[in-house]
Amino acid sequence: MKKINVKEQVWLVGEMGYKDEKRIITYYIETPNHEMKYAFSQRYSHTTYDLCKTGIRVNELVHIRSNNPMVMKLVERTKKIVPYLADFYELNAG
Repeated sequence: MKKINVKEQVWLVGEMGYKDEKRIITYYIETPNHEMKYAFSQRYSHTTYDLCKTGIRVNELVHIRSNNPMVMKLVERTKKIVPYLADFYELNAG
């Protein structure tokens, strides 16, 4: 799948939750008209939760470089899933 930049102001927002007594972060795509659409879930990490709890633009997130392995897993997962989300939720991407 090729790399895609989303043209609109699309944000990735994380919400903490629990699954079988383990903490997870559920990530949602927030569209320009403030609709929250499910993206994916990932194991809890304090750093990634702080990064996404108030939201971060998807285009900014895919360019982050860090020594933290959980942040880099989030970046890689976001890079892989953005083309599918752009197609499925009909986001303006180019």
